[in-house]
Amino acid sequence: MSNQRDISASLPPGKRGRAARKRRYLMLAQWYGESAAEYEIAAHTCQPRRIDSLLCDILEKINRPENGVLIRLRSEWESIIGSTFARFCEPVTFRNNVLTLKVRHSALLVELKPSCDLIRDKVNLVIGKNICSEIRLCI
Repeated sequence: MSNQRDISASLPPGKRGRAARKRRYLMLAQWYGESAAEYEIAAHTCQPRRIDSLLCDILEKINRPENGVLIRLRSEWESIIGSTFARFCEPVTFRNNVLTLKVRHSALLVELKPSCDLIRDKVNLVIGKNICSEIRLCI
């Protein structure tokens, strides 16, 4: 507790805030000097953005057609891959006609690797188009 008080006491009044910010300021003040520490913190801090521009960016990412395919695959995943494997792997991304599956154990990578073509064919059968050209596995 006394260490926290010492940190707060040594900071200028405008610099009292979160503990990590306090430690960063003190470290930069020792390294660059008191006046340059503020500039270094500002240089490495994200600049504020308007909330409407952030929402536009988020909605643009959400509104991609690939996300609809991914949602449909997740809802029908157990029927595509089977209940046994569905517990251990799941679709995480679908971009540029490539479906990425997250596998929960590295040993399962070896098991699923030879079946990627079969999984791709089943995915295309469920989607109704030959939209998936490749299956990638990741941990």
